[in-house]
Amino acid sequence: MAETKTFYCLRCQGRFPLEYDKKQVVERSCPVCGSNSVRLETPKAAAAWLAKGASADA
Repeated sequence: MAETKTFYCLRCQGRFPLEYDKKQVVERSCPVCGSNSVRLETPKAAAAWLAKGASADA
């Protein structure tokens, strides 16, 4: 079953919600810059982003 998860772009640091299904492999692209360097945001990555100050809120 698909659910909405937060993803982030390694290129522009944009964060955005997308549908995620663990059983499907889907190539995603950033809606801000179009890059395909998009990763699922883990709790560790979210904590690091917040600790950095979250100044690049795109």
